[in-house]
Amino acid sequence: MRKLGLLIWSMGMLAGTAAFAQQQQGNQQQAEILGKLIDDQTGKPVEYASVALLKSTDSSVVTGMLSKGNGDFDFRNIAPGKYILKIYFIGYETFFKPVTVRQSSDVGNVRLKTTATALKGVEVVGEKPAFTMEIDKRVFNVEKNLASVGGTATDVLRQVPSVNVDIDGNVSVRNGSPTIFIDGRPSTLTLDQIPADAIQSVEVVTNPSAKYDAEGMSGILNIVLKKNRKAGINGLIQGGYTSTKSSNAGVDLNARQGKINLFLNYSLRDRRSPMKQHMFRKNIDGNDVSYMDQYQDGEFGRRFQNGRLGFDWFIDNRNTLTVSQGITAGDFNNLNTQEIFDLNGNKERIQRGLGRNDSKHNFRNYATQVGYKRTFSKEGRELTADVTYNRANNRNNNDYSLQYFDMAGEPSNSPNRPETRYGTGSGNTTYLTAQVDFVTPLTEKSKVEAGLRSNNRRFNNVLSTFGKDFTSGEFAYDSSLSNDYRYTEQINAAYVSYTGGYGNFGFQTGLRAEQSFYTGELRNVKGASYEIDYPISLFPSVFLSQKLKGDHELQLNYSRRIQRPWFRDLLPNIEYNANSARRGNPSLAPEFTNSFELSYLKDFNRKVNVLASLYFRNTNNAITNFYLDTTLVLDGQERKVLLNYPINADHRNSYGAELTVRTQVTKGWDITTNVNMAQTSVSAQNLDNSGFIWFGKVNSNTKLPWNLTLQVTGEYESKQILPQGEEAPEYQIDLGLKKDFLKKKNLSVMVGLNDIFNTDRDLSWTKTSFSESERYRKRVSRELRVNVSWRFGKMDAKIFNKKKRGGEEGGGDMGGDGF
Repeated sequence: MRKLGLLIWSMGMLAGTAAFAQQQQGNQQQAEILGKLIDDQTGKPVEYASVALLKSTDSSVVTGMLSKGNGDFDFRNIAPGKYILKIYFIGYETFFKPVTVRQSSDVGNVRLKTTATALKGVEVVGEKPAFTMEIDKRVFNVEKNLASVGGTATDVLRQVPSVNVDIDGNVSVRNGSPTIFIDGRPSTLTLDQIPADAIQSVEVVTNPSAKYDAEGMSGILNIVLKKNRKAGINGLIQGGYTSTKSSNAGVDLNARQGKINLFLNYSLRDRRSPMKQHMFRKNIDGNDVSYMDQYQDGEFGRRFQNGRLGFDWFIDNRNTLTVSQGITAGDFNNLNTQEIFDLNGNKERIQRGLGRNDSKHNFRNYATQVGYKRTFSKEGRELTADVTYNRANNRNNNDYSLQYFDMAGEPSNSPNRPETRYGTGSGNTTYLTAQVDFVTPLTEKSKVEAGLRSNNRRFNNVLSTFGKDFTSGEFAYDSSLSNDYRYTEQINAAYVSYTGGYGNFGFQTGLRAEQSFYTGELRNVKGASYEIDYPISLFPSVFLSQKLKGDHELQLNYSRRIQRPWFRDLLPNIEYNANSARRGNPSLAPEFTNSFELSYLKDFNRKVNVLASLYFRNTNNAITNFYLDTTLVLDGQERKVLLNYPINADHRNSYGAELTVRTQVTKGWDITTNVNMAQTSVSAQNLDNSGFIWFGKVNSNTKLPWNLTLQVTGEYESKQILPQGEEAPEYQIDLGLKKDFLKKKNLSVMVGLNDIFNTDRDLSWTKTSFSESERYRKRVSRELRVNVSWRFGKMDAKIFNKKKRGGEEGGGDMGGDGF
């Protein structure tokens, strides 16, 4: 009840703030007339048109103004009565409309018709740059990215400056974990479940203000999905095939007229990714030394379908309602053969093990979103609210077998007995997010923002594992590798921020409050449950900026961040794989980070953009992986394993510099270069490690003759520092070529070659008191991709009804982005 009471009280306070602001506005005026000018054909706002208010009795002018950049106009503090609106703008027919006003009259959308002498057949095409930089975030335009066509969100993020993605799809920014959102909200979808062709852009926010979630040690990555709002009916059909026998296909449709915009998209992906793994381990038992040499060879297959249906209802020029429903279904199979050699102290093979390690995962994800937006007559005042509901259902199966032989090929049951087990499981996850935000300007340079958010996640999972008893030949339930797990998470947040400025100096101060509650229960183990209530934590943020002469800008900012344990980090059950094991840690606590950043932005004649940053992060209770040599009882027998589990380190410090330069070399060639350097140190359980790391990435986009576009991207990542070891450096280079056909260039063929030199792999070393391990993993990363896409459609605002039937046809703001 305390959680619900706090949320209701906070929402009431915010609603009261909005109501008070509107009431104050109403008390300061006698009467007002509001409206918006839009183009009758395109639906886009008409800016800087002449709007006059005339007396209805003698047509004398009372007052006048020019429409604003978004087409809005308003006349305030006028006497109640009858008036005539007169609107004039070059290229449009003069418009007259009688208006009777008592207190407030909103005339809605005024649709201006072009004159007969207006120029026809003139098309101005503007093209978004591949990468744009702002002082507080960077935006990567996916439409420019050829290397990820036909792939997933993981492939997209590999191309984004400032972002690192490892072989398992784990994402980092500045050597830290960011929070990943889809359209600004949490989701149950993983990156491999989001088609690259459904993504419009990726926003990188390295040091978010109090308005954003405090989750994420190194900021926020927001994946923005495409939403077409062009008038008429238009769409995109695409398909592709790769050298690894992967395939993809999809269709994206949109229909818009007047107040309604409908959108529908569907895609099918079948990805195949063979993988090889190798681990060489030295075992130290007192004065005795032995070795283990393990190999795995298999294929990771991903097949999924993704569909999304929704509509925008532009109720009037002040209110918009958006509803969408997404469905994702997939089958992920990881099939591996394994071979293990036991070696003596002289590294001579004395025993060989053969077997399989297969897992199959099937899921269905349903995502429903309802959003509402209200704009006010006062420019900049806005109220938004939305609710997002995600539910995912999954089923899992796994099979594991390992039989040992002596070096002559005869079966051996000593000292390692054979292993055979299978497991079946199912589960579901629900994620409900509700948010409301309100912003109101106070003066031309100041505004107040406030908002509330509540996230609720529920996770249920059942896994039953059965191991074979080779004495009886029967399979028995293995409780150490089984679980019946229930997990709930509730996070409530509220924020307020104030933005102001004096001359060229600007500032923003904000405070965010968050509280979280966790419960977990392992039902198949007696007493294995926990309940954690984190008290309200405060997360302040301060942003100071100074604009200098010559398109310079300097900014200093500070924010406090939190990284909460992921629910799988808290899951106490064991995952076992050939002498290696992993489990969660229910006692894991959140980590808190104080983040400082000094940034400098310079624009050189709109041809070269430079963003340089110095940053420092201090993290307490840092979450990191820890390795421990231990003995587990599996299938009724003791097995020595290297156990991996997350712990809270004492601290993690990182300070560094980042430089991003976007250069427009020629009219058709731009290069974006990103370099990040840092000194990092970590301390955990009397273990200390530190070192210098750096990361670099280059994106080059070139327009060639014959409607060709060439993209080359390359990245290098130095060694990474771990509490008990390090990861080896790695690099890769990708290439993409696009050819446009037909008169309107709406048929495109794209050819991409990922990881040209086949260098992407994962290599790491770990050292404990009882072992030294080297791990190597390599997926088939060099892949040739061919993709074909066709865009179609016509800008026709009357596509559904060719004839108007009486009265003015209403509609909302028809502006917006296209594909």
